Amino acid sequence: MNRITRSWSTMRRLSRVNLIIGSVLLLVFGYVAVTLYFGAASQVRYASNDFPGAKNASTAFLTLSPIQRHIGYYNRGTAEAAVGDFEPAQADLESALEITPVSDECAVRINLSYVYEKLADEVADQDPGQSDELYDQSLQTLEDAPKECQPKKSDEKQKSDEAKKRVEDKKAGEKSKQEGTESDDSDGSEGEDPKNGDSGDDSKKKDEGQDSGEGEEKSDGSEGKSEEEKKRDKLKERGEDSERQQRQQGPGGDGGRSAPDKPW
Repeated sequence: MNRITRSWSTMRRLSRVNLIIGSVLLLVFGYVAVTLYFGAASQVRYASNDFPGAKNASTAFLTLSPIQRHIGYYNRGTAEAAVGDFEPAQADLESALEITPVSDECAVRINLSYVYEKLADEVADQDPGQSDELYDQSLQTLEDAPKECQPKKSDEKQKSDEAKKRVEDKKAGEKSKQEGTESDDSDGSEGEDPKNGDSGDDSKKKDEGQDSGEGEEKSDGSEGKSEEEKKRDKLKERGEDSERQQRQQGPGGDGGRSAPDKPW
């Protein structure tokens, strides 16, 4: 009888221990499943253009997951950038860059460079100096990418090269536009060019220039433009091209990249 009682007691203790272990394992499994769900949900919602939902799912992932937190920051920053919230996107992507593994670093850098680029676009007209600094920051972010995450002929390498060219073109366009504006202001304040002389002598000077082969600049607007005017017109054209490209960066535009890369 005592043997049966002891056996029964042992079985009850084992059952209780197994129940506790099973409950703990179930909780762990549920925790992992929920965490993975929010990580995947941020990608699915982003793909379906539910950017606020993608942001919320990424925030939940960050709240739950003690590991791979760079994924949460990257996904949330990408969702924020997709709707034009570039300042919080910058903060999240910079946080992701600080902790991301080298193998994933290029993806973070490409989207962070995109955010710097868009911030520069926003302030280009109001503060050209700050815009130029942000374009430089965008380029530097790409330049600092380790070779491990962008092997030759990879998608990351191609995207990085395309981003560099796009930002360099924008920077050059903004610089040309500013130089063109300064040139216009300078010409407007100088008055008449002393080289032009009296208008009655224009035809005579033109004939003398042709006979002597000196190739003097033409001052009559109906006959042609001087080299300085041609240069100024070229600068204006580059500035206008930059503005046109920036307008096409919006959701309906086709001029360059209009959205960050999808999250993980």
